[in-house]
Amino acid sequence: MTETTAETTEAREPAETSASAGTRTPKLPRILLTAAVALLVAAVAVAGWFGVAWFRAANDDSLSYSRTRDEVNRVGTNAVVTMNTLDYKKVDQGLADWEAATTGALHDEILKGKKTSRDAIVQAESVTRATPLSSAVSELDDRAGQASILVALKVNVTVKGQQPADKYMRLSGKLQRTDDGWKLYEIGQVPYLQPGQQ
Repeated sequence: MTETTAETTEAREPAETSASAGTRTPKLPRILLTAAVALLVAAVAVAGWFGVAWFRAANDDSLSYSRTRDEVNRVGTNAVVTMNTLDYKKVDQGLADWEAATTGALHDEILKGKKTSRDAIVQAESVTRATPLSSAVSELDDRAGQASILVALKVNVTVKGQQPADKYMRLSGKLQRTDDGWKLYEIGQVPYLQPGQQ
């Protein structure tokens, strides 16, 4: 009888071992599932945080002001360059560009002196090409639609019978926001020593 009991015990041991092995096997998929859920929750949290940060940035007043300042700098610099660039071979297009870049009294002055300017440029066979060296917005009132800009230029000047020469200028311009965007309504030279002068 003792032998039978021992045999029964020996026979049961492998069965218990296989049963316990069976219960251990599903633990690995549970760990993987838990890790996947944790990663998904983390990804959703990060995406949510970036979404909120993007929304705040997109609706930030300082960002809007910064964009306006960049636009004024770009448009103002282009307008100042336009006002210092003119080729006698394409004088009509050049004067049309002057008109398009300006508003107010400056625009009216260009229209008024258009024929005189055209004749003088054609007669002198002058060509001026401006290259911006640096620029900065010195004032910006976004609500009033007013701005001021400073632009440093190198202007290459060619006149009939003379060698081309580079002239360095520092100009200040005032801009106004119109229905057609920012336009230059005043331009003037800021005192500036040419390279080599003292």
